[in-house]
Amino acid sequence: MSESNDWQVLGSGAEIYETIFVPAMMGEWAPKAMAIANPQPGERVLDIACGTGVVTHSVAKSIGSNGRVVGLDLNPDMLAVARKITINPSSAAPIEWREGDASALPFENETFDVIFCAFGLMMFPDRVAALKEMHRVLMANGRLAVLVWGSISKCPGQTAMKESWERHSGTDNPGLVVQTKMHSLSDPETVLSLVHDAGFRDASVQTAMGAVRLQSPEHLVRSFGAMTGI
Repeated sequence: MSESNDWQVLGSGAEIYETIFVPAMMGEWAPKAMAIANPQPGERVLDIACGTGVVTHSVAKSIGSNGRVVGLDLNPDMLAVARKITINPSSAAPIEWREGDASALPFENETFDVIFCAFGLMMFPDRVAALKEMHRVLMANGRLAVLVWGSISKCPGQTAMKESWERHSGTDNPGLVVQTKMHSLSDPETVLSLVHDAGFRDASVQTAMGAVRLQSPEHLVRSFGAMTGI
């Protein structure tokens, strides 16, 4: 479904996310998440806040047809886009797409060998509750890989948008609310504390830099505005 808006970028928020932000921003993080958790052939994997499935699809291709992959997201529009993306069915694990809340996962205890949560934790209303649910459904010797955004000060494009919105529309701009949440877990010690509070003991935090590749700064502003519906 395509929609027009004042930002002159066509598509629903989920479609804009998949066609613009996944290749420009999100795609490079899927292999980095995979390297951290190292999913193996035949394992059972859960991708929480999967969005349109950039990590989910990568995992399915990696663990093979004997594995099991579940992509879970609260947003049905994201899942609708994810379901339309096809990967090689002969070699990939089957994917089950589930609509659900990270703080009340619809799975039995110790169901999964690996859990991913890429750039979703900072948006959850109750982060500890979500992490406790991850701990509950993860096998005792399982692996969890959580990715969060770093400081906005290291993101020139986001910083420029923030300063512009503050000048022209004040601090009530919806885009600023989204940005604030996006970068609210930029302190590694805060992330580690949350993970420990949820019951995980063998945990570590790594930092890494990435790049955003869009057509222009104007395209970033228009695309972000259209995606978030501001």
